[in-house]
Amino acid sequence: MRSTQQLLFPYTLELPAADFALLTELLPDFDMLGFDIKPFGRNTVVIEGVPPDAHTGSEGKIVEEMLALYTEYRQNDPTHVRDNLAKSYSCKSAIKAGDPLNEPEMRSLIDQLFATSMPYVCPHGRPIVLRISIEELDRRFGRTS
Repeated sequence: MRSTQQLLFPYTLELPAADFALLTELLPDFDMLGFDIKPFGRNTVVIEGVPPDAHTGSEGKIVEEMLALYTEYRQNDPTHVRDNLAKSYSCKSAIKAGDPLNEPEMRSLIDQLFATSMPYVCPHGRPIVLRISIEELDRRFGRTS
């Protein structure tokens, strides 16, 4: 079941024709992610709701960047539409380096990470967790014996 946070003020987004056509095609998949988007005239959509973890005030930017990433992923793997869209959303909604988190948020993030089926790599296959030996730490801190 999807979860959507309705916007107090819907966001109107005008897109290039190709992006509008792609978004129209992907509306059911955006809906499954928690977006509430409706066509509104020529090459324009109204974003009425977003997933609860979307950054407030960046609704239009998230949708535009998701479409761009989706297009990139589709070139490499055209058969996994939902997978490609989910990957593009995960990139845009991810907590970034430097984002402030309190301790409960940090713990929750780690718990959620290790509840996934692939906790050691990001959706692109890059490592998330690294194993560093005590010897390597000692070497890096100038504590060689």
